[in-house]
Amino acid sequence: MKSAAVIIFENFEEIEATAPIDILRRAGISVCVATMNGELETAGRSGIKLVADKLFSEIKNDTFDAVIISGGPGTANVSLNKDLLDFIKKHDLANRIVAAICAAPTVLKNAGALVGKTCACHTSKEAELSEHLEKGKDVVSSKNAITSRGAGTAIQFSLEIVKTLLSEKIAKDIANSICF
Repeated sequence: MKSAAVIIFENFEEIEATAPIDILRRAGISVCVATMNGELETAGRSGIKLVADKLFSEIKNDTFDAVIISGGPGTANVSLNKDLLDFIKKHDLANRIVAAICAAPTVLKNAGALVGKTCACHTSKEAELSEHLEKGKDVVSSKNAITSRGAGTAIQFSLEIVKTLLSEKIAKDIANSICF
């Protein structure tokens, strides 16, 4: 069974976390939601609270087939976290999927996981990611990195991860089942 870690933190963008959790679980992928906070319950930017499966500190030495970083205003608070950057770098060097949405591609950049790759990101981060930016696309798959623009592209982003981890057919079947 394929596995994925979805990383959340205080002020994460709820849709950008819950869409991948839901879509990947529909595909039969084992998803571990891990929080950067010191407690399992974490509040998103709109005050919606998620209860993570584990603390990030409990999984930072584990390996997954995909690592997914949700975006949101709290991204700035974790974008230079050494443990998170090392976690992403380890997965990138092992050619595992490193995925980020909205502001979170900056975390991939800080981890060195965008070298030689292109990305999509929220318009507020385009200047910071200009050397990697692939304009005009909502979701960009570049080698082992999958990135997306924001909350409005979260389902498309999630389906791209499923397609890459499993197959295009499974991604299409899920898209059809949710009327996407």
